[in-house]
Amino acid sequence: MNLGIGKSIVLVIDGFGVGEQPDAYLYGPRGANTLSHIAELKNRIEVPNFARMGLSNLTYTKGWPREEESVGFYGKVAQRNEGNDSIGGHREILGMFQEEKYLTFPHGISDDIMQELNQATGKIFLGNTNDVQQGFLTKYGETHLETGNPILLVTDDSLIHIHVHQNKFQPDEFFLLGQSAWEVLSRHGLGRLHVHYFKGDIASFALDNEAPVAKFHSPPNAPTLATYLNDAGIPVFAVGKVAEMIEGAALKDTREATTNAECLDQLTDLVREGETNRIKQSFIIATLPELDAQFGHNRDAPGYINALEALDQYLPRLLRAMENEDMLYITSDHGNDPTFEGTNHTREYVPLLVYSRMFRPRRQASLGNRSTLADIAETIADSYDLNIRFAAASFWEHMISQL
Repeated sequence: MNLGIGKSIVLVIDGFGVGEQPDAYLYGPRGANTLSHIAELKNRIEVPNFARMGLSNLTYTKGWPREEESVGFYGKVAQRNEGNDSIGGHREILGMFQEEKYLTFPHGISDDIMQELNQATGKIFLGNTNDVQQGFLTKYGETHLETGNPILLVTDDSLIHIHVHQNKFQPDEFFLLGQSAWEVLSRHGLGRLHVHYFKGDIASFALDNEAPVAKFHSPPNAPTLATYLNDAGIPVFAVGKVAEMIEGAALKDTREATTNAECLDQLTDLVREGETNRIKQSFIIATLPELDAQFGHNRDAPGYINALEALDQYLPRLLRAMENEDMLYITSDHGNDPTFEGTNHTREYVPLLVYSRMFRPRRQASLGNRSTLADIAETIADSYDLNIRFAAASFWEHMISQL
């Protein structure tokens, strides 16, 4: 079913939910609803562009009535993969289901794993706490300089960070430390490990953002949409941390982006200037990190609101960069309600907003809430006439039937 789609653009807003899934009780306390709860904190959050795309139709959004004349299709999609982390969410967006979830260690790794880690690396680790963005360099940095013992930080995701000072570890020691640690942690179900340098002295420790980061991650256990598209001669681009999730796929290019602004600029550049095949097709997927990492986990609701409003202001620029044949999918990998208890991700439906100038909803834009994240991959495959079945059902036929 070749519909003449040019570029397929998937924008993943990390940690953006629109109400709990029925299985939320398996993942912690119930009642999370990222969008609805942050909207309650203001008379009206300023998201006019999202509202026009149908976002306010998905859950109660204070100050925004339903949009009967949305400019695109909208729906709520569920994550079918077990787990509640970025790896599972991103890979499901790309059509891959995991039978086993990656493990998380939000309260620190156990004594027996720590003993294995010490033995494998020859180091005694500091920290083993969930102290991200809570002054951990000040807390552990001086002891690290005295002893050379690395600082280990756990997160609520299936991700562990190790930090060492640039004066204590030469590059070969730095990468050997990461490799030795990864051999242990990957055996115990961890999805990702990042090893970082930091710099400065006791009065001014800071992450060295210009130094290399050693990244280790578990590869997908099956081909993703990216691989199938590449095999079909469609250039594939990944922006931000999503590139880690699809390691092994034949990507045309990957671009690093650690902030929302960097990610959006890189994405817009690829939409405007990125390579396509001879019939102007390409696939671009980008992940915006800040709503999750900077504001969701830290339960900073005002910061979350500001970041979402800034994204809304940017959306028209992205839409203007698209050509008539391009298709934009805006979604998320999981929820992260900044008003909720604890610091974990929240098991929520996530939004799916679909926009193209080629297709107009004509007041029949709802995709319902029967779809899963993997339906996005199936829809994109269908649009390029690739015979790939990622999910049990596709919402593409539903979209077309409404036109």
